[in-house]
Amino acid sequence: MPSVRPLRLKAPGAPARIFDEILTLASGLELMGPGARADADETPSGPEERRALRSTGFATLPRLCRRATCSALATMIERLGDAGLPGVFALATDAALALGERVCREVSVSMGRPYVLVEDAWAWRIPPGSHGWPPHRGLTSLLDRDAPELVNTWVALSDVPIHRSCMHFVPLDVDPAYPADLARVDASSQDVHAAPLAAGEALAWNANVLHWGGPCSIDAGPRMSCAFSLVRADSLESMQLAPLSTGLNPLERIDFLASQIAIYGADQADVTPEILEWAQATRALAALVRKER
Repeated sequence: MPSVRPLRLKAPGAPARIFDEILTLASGLELMGPGARADADETPSGPEERRALRSTGFATLPRLCRRATCSALATMIERLGDAGLPGVFALATDAALALGERVCREVSVSMGRPYVLVEDAWAWRIPPGSHGWPPHRGLTSLLDRDAPELVNTWVALSDVPIHRSCMHFVPLDVDPAYPADLARVDASSQDVHAAPLAAGEALAWNANVLHWGGPCSIDAGPRMSCAFSLVRADSLESMQLAPLSTGLNPLERIDFLASQIAIYGADQADVTPEILEWAQATRALAALVRKER
């Protein structure tokens, strides 16, 4: 399988080379072009999910992605790793962007008001014997509990039983740190809710909720997943997050993912120092270009 030489990222044309590599790795997976889709024919979300988000801060959404698409995205993440690239580059595919759009549409219907997909996303391969991100909150400033200004979403690309690094939450209604002390990230075991999913199912939660990825058992397969953030449409300016267009051209997709790697990549096992250096430089250059316009 072809691979990108990370040190070549310092040469001109790196984004184009990365996208060409992504096209090569996506070959045969139906993740690019007219065949790429994410929709699954399932019952849409509704009042039940809205009530769960209000009471506990999180909700399980019905299957939003076909198993075949989930499997293809998981394979893409594996191929990226074999090629020396972080799995988050799977989000450059048409199918992944369509999935983000589907997630946003589903949350908007569930909440009864429009949300916007924004430039805040990631994709993971958690290997056996490892674990997901440690306990954290997406935001420590207090959000509207009835209709959070920022909603985090997470899609299982593989089956994610409890022993395969499923997501864990401390429900808002039993979180002693909510709402007055959101800087706290400790949780007692009796307060924790594990949220196993089947491939294609998703979670949505108020960004104030304390959450983390659990351990992946040594005898389990790798856990594959991706995440998207949504901002309530009337809060885009206050949240200071840019909308994520699903119509980005190839180089715009790579620039977007460079910004995500620059923000989140420092502690990720699949992000090499060379990739992180390139992403930070790309993000800084993009900020300079925006400032000069």
